[in-house]
Amino acid sequence: MATTPNVKLLLCTFLGFLSFQVHGQDFYEKLSKKLCRCLEREKVETSDQMPLCYEQILFGNMEEIKKHYQVASLNDINAEALGSKLAAQLLKHCDYALKVLAKEEKQEKKTVTKQANLTCKDLRSGDFYYLNEIPNQQVPDTTHVTISGNIFLERMKGGRTFSLLNIEWKDNCHFVLVFKESNDPLKKELSKPGDEYVYEVMTNGPKSFVLKLFWKKEEFQIELFKTD
Repeated sequence: MATTPNVKLLLCTFLGFLSFQVHGQDFYEKLSKKLCRCLEREKVETSDQMPLCYEQILFGNMEEIKKHYQVASLNDINAEALGSKLAAQLLKHCDYALKVLAKEEKQEKKTVTKQANLTCKDLRSGDFYYLNEIPNQQVPDTTHVTISGNIFLERMKGGRTFSLLNIEWKDNCHFVLVFKESNDPLKKELSKPGDEYVYEVMTNGPKSFVLKLFWKKEEFQIELFKTD
């Protein structure tokens, strides 16, 4: 999925506890459902509180995890793959986690009202970027975006990973992104070919656009910066 707010925060929150890798989508779905139930049971209200449930699920299922993946120690498993899969499963299937992230973002960011006499023609082609704030890191992670024709291309991690989507304009300032493919650990777990994400442009300023993403019953805000 493109320009998803709080995904990096959620992923990095999970990665703070371990370093290991797991395989098998059904297994991840099972763990994510347990994690979702824990978030509801514990009435978690912020992303900072989520690791408490993650730790419970991880160590409460330790023997099952080691048996399933035929490892003697959790140290033999990779953190990024596990965090990516669990974060993707939560964002897709756990409405409670999504509500927590949406509420948290609204509290942290100023609500943007739609700009009067808005025009979005200069968003239809060009190079842009957006930032992902990562806990415990002073420098945000930068995702570079190129829009050309019906192509929306994202490049992450210094160009080592990418996401390819089609952009379909519905009118002057509304568009839909249709996922095609990605080699990014999180985004390829989060989306499958054909998945659609609906956006509305809220402002067109000198330095950036502010976009609103509609996902399930929640709304998120993304600032897409213009390149010089």
